Amino acid sequence: MTKRLLVIHYTPPAVIGGVEHIMQEHLRLFENAGFSVGFVAGREGEPGASVTVIPEIDPARGTGGLVERQLDSGDVTPAFHDARDSVLRQLRPLVREADTVIVHNAFTLHFSLPLTAALWQLAREGLTSMIAWCHDLAWSNPLYVPLMHNGGPWELLRRPAPGVCYVTVSEERRRELSSLWGRAEHGIEVVPNGIDPDEFLLLSPGTREIVRTHLLYDRDIVLLLPVRITRRKNIESAIRVIRALCDRGLDPCFLVSGPEALHHPGRSARYLDTLTQLASELDVERHVIFLAAEMGANPDDRTVSELYSVADVLLFPSSSEGFGIPILEAGLRRVPVVLTDIPIFREVGGQDVVRFDLDEEPDSVADAVLRSLDKPPARLYRRILREYRWEALANRRIIPLLEHVMRDTHSE
Repeated sequence: MTKRLLVIHYTPPAVIGGVEHIMQEHLRLFENAGFSVGFVAGREGEPGASVTVIPEIDPARGTGGLVERQLDSGDVTPAFHDARDSVLRQLRPLVREADTVIVHNAFTLHFSLPLTAALWQLAREGLTSMIAWCHDLAWSNPLYVPLMHNGGPWELLRRPAPGVCYVTVSEERRRELSSLWGRAEHGIEVVPNGIDPDEFLLLSPGTREIVRTHLLYDRDIVLLLPVRITRRKNIESAIRVIRALCDRGLDPCFLVSGPEALHHPGRSARYLDTLTQLASELDVERHVIFLAAEMGANPDDRTVSELYSVADVLLFPSSSEGFGIPILEAGLRRVPVVLTDIPIFREVGGQDVVRFDLDEEPDSVADAVLRSLDKPPARLYRRILREYRWEALANRRIIPLLEHVMRDTHSE
């Protein structure tokens, strides 16, 4: 049976804003995981979006704006109580029908205190499981503290609501929330915000498929070689380097993007057979990918350019070259270059590449590859993919958290 999530915020995902962007990403993850998702907000969303509008919770319009201005002055007027009661009447049936309710900011931020008060009442009633997703804390923000007042609805923002699972977007927020509560951080979950690298890097559908097929975001190192399959490219030496990296407990992926050579296809095909056999003998078939052969076509220029965006290093082991255009391409993409010490590479790469001798041992070349990546930008890139990619966050934290909260509620 499909689980139903109800997401509550002042404004819907269609509105431009940081929290709204996070909600939009969550929606994609929830739907991919098989959840049915509805939204409650103070204004309309995009056409066709499942948004129930409760105007009183929009702090910038109508009654919501009026009540907020009164509360900022410390006045709890009949308008506040009327707005709270109206929100409660409209929310209660929606909350009752949901398996879990996710509330962004309203348990800890003052933008709609009628909503906060209504949510507290619903939490006391225990109609379903509730998650307070806390991006901001009014009582910890110097900009908002002057607007806080002792007692009344403001007090709800610095106390834990009964039966509600609190989630903060950082360890810093968790410490701040724990300090407000005056108790240990235990029981407050941390789920950071994330990023969608496919979207941010503007990858085309074809490149996204390559990334998914070969799990490029999950690898330890992605090495790129955008050349045709010819013997002077010395690809066998790179395959031995991949074996050396695997022997260190790493999970590399070596992408050779180019096709067989057009001018001597027979020799090129035999060389490719030799390379695939070597990869099999060294047990690195999963780590060495000949893209053109796999795709049945040569990747176009856009795909190759995009592969630089997801590659960690250009490994260029040629025994001879006329020039070495991939060095220029890698430079424009700020991708480290590790290559053989041949005259043309010295001319084109200068002192801005890492060179190794043609007869250098694979272990030594593997050392050179790792040295080229032992820099803050390269380390940050892999850590972001590992810890902050939305799909990774969903698999490790978000979906397990939802399932845990639902399971605990249904077992009570």
